[in-house]
Amino acid sequence: MLFRKVLPAFLTSYPEIQVELSLDEGFADIVGDGFDAGIRLGESVQKDMVAVPVGGEVQVVVVGSPEYFRRLKPPKTLEDLKQHNCIRFRYVTSGAIYRWEFVDKGRDVEFETKGNLTINDAVMATQAALEGVGLLYTYESAVAEYLRDKRLRKVLEPYCPRYPGFYLYYPSRKHMPLKLRRFIDFVSEKLS
Repeated sequence: MLFRKVLPAFLTSYPEIQVELSLDEGFADIVGDGFDAGIRLGESVQKDMVAVPVGGEVQVVVVGSPEYFRRLKPPKTLEDLKQHNCIRFRYVTSGAIYRWEFVDKGRDVEFETKGNLTINDAVMATQAALEGVGLLYTYESAVAEYLRDKRLRKVLEPYCPRYPGFYLYYPSRKHMPLKLRRFIDFVSEKLS
């Protein structure tokens, strides 16, 4: 929502402000890297940052294509997931492979997946899932159109967690740049 609707409206309203986006699925150091602000899931924002919500709760899903499920029976349990080809995600910054997070019997569980494709781009990972390469762990909002048109199907729903959502975060500064103040106010107004 922020990038599809709010950012274009902001750029139209403030054509004199230059915006540079750096898309990194890892945990960039916005201060050290010279950025004014970042966007992360609320749970991963450092305590010394100021955080503004930029959307509601997010639902995680595991999805596969009908073609994939013609070859392999959909998993019903986390144990079943061990028999599946999972599209794995590698963080650019740390090089670590993301461990899928689930909730099982009220407990948070991390699951180390197996798979023959490891990727560091969410769009390409979604494309691979659409083409039947394997199962994908992603945000439901990222694949909503493919779920609606049945090009992807959800599995393991009882195990998939919800998170509080994404936050725009920035360092607490005595003298905030005016362009950042305008952006924060604009985002807050549009998303309230």
